[in-house]
Amino acid sequence: MCHHRGVDGVRRAPYRLIVAASFLALALALTALGRSGAFHTDHDGPSAGATTDLGELWTVPPVEVAAILVAAIVYALRVRGSDLVPGWRRACFAGGILVLLVAVASPLAGISQQGLLSAHMLQHTLIGALAPLLLLLGLPRALVESRLGPAARRRLARLIHPVPAFVLWAAATIVWLLPDVHHAVLESNALWVLQQASFLALGLLLWAPVLEPVPAPHWFGTGWKAGYMTGVFMVGLIVANVYWFSGTAFYDSHAAAAEAWGLAPLEDQANSGTVMMLMHCLLAFGATGVLFFRQAREGQLRQRLIEAGIDPTRVERALRAGTAESLAEAHGIPVRTRAGID
Repeated sequence: MCHHRGVDGVRRAPYRLIVAASFLALALALTALGRSGAFHTDHDGPSAGATTDLGELWTVPPVEVAAILVAAIVYALRVRGSDLVPGWRRACFAGGILVLLVAVASPLAGISQQGLLSAHMLQHTLIGALAPLLLLLGLPRALVESRLGPAARRRLARLIHPVPAFVLWAAATIVWLLPDVHHAVLESNALWVLQQASFLALGLLLWAPVLEPVPAPHWFGTGWKAGYMTGVFMVGLIVANVYWFSGTAFYDSHAAAAEAWGLAPLEDQANSGTVMMLMHCLLAFGATGVLFFRQAREGQLRQRLIEAGIDPTRVERALRAGTAESLAEAHGIPVRTRAGID
């Protein structure tokens, strides 16, 4: 057994080295591209003169872009020739990569770095909410289980428990929105990258118990997931209401950029609340609606499978793993019914 692990580790080492070398090469190439004048890569922060010229606001941050592209390449290599990942899931992962690139390598990133709060909030929600959803939709449980051993799956399952996942996400969201923290992020390139990385990581953590690339706790069924997403909506609603009705502009660092775009600082702050509210409404209520119809469909399918004599424990596992329809088809059980006929 020890010998097997040693051999497996040796086999994986070249692959890891290739990934590391690819990341380094991409980062160096993008840095050289930025210095050649093709794209802006420096982090000016709020002290720089704000501009509304979109041509000057294009940005290609080498570390972030290299990490995103390497992740896309690794995923493509992993799923190539695999029948575990259908085309729609691959399209979702590609969409997540595209969203990340738009968020960090476009005029949106440049506007955010200069301090326009509503643009920064849009970037925040793209990286921390929409992109993680799409990326995880591209990682079905069958693929994750085929790549991880039992011990790794158990550790990952403990990590994505819904209670700490929600608490960590909510706490980090509030901390990053504190005015002093926001100012420090705009002044420091290292904090800027850390903030973006934490948005993505905590977004993945937030969505993981809902999408279950590894099994969530047994009690966290469809009804609990709907309540969980309602909690996500409530966090966005609370922040948006503070921004809308406070009557005070909290972020002095964002004033110059707001004025450059013809906005009062308080108006920019209210717009950022609207951005957060719209994104949270779209994702939370969209997910809740899908979960509601899924619960109704699961109830009918559960009854059919159990009535066909399949062990209830096996049925529950299949429903949670999203393989219940395949189980029904394998036993010749109709997946959907037609009113008045079946």
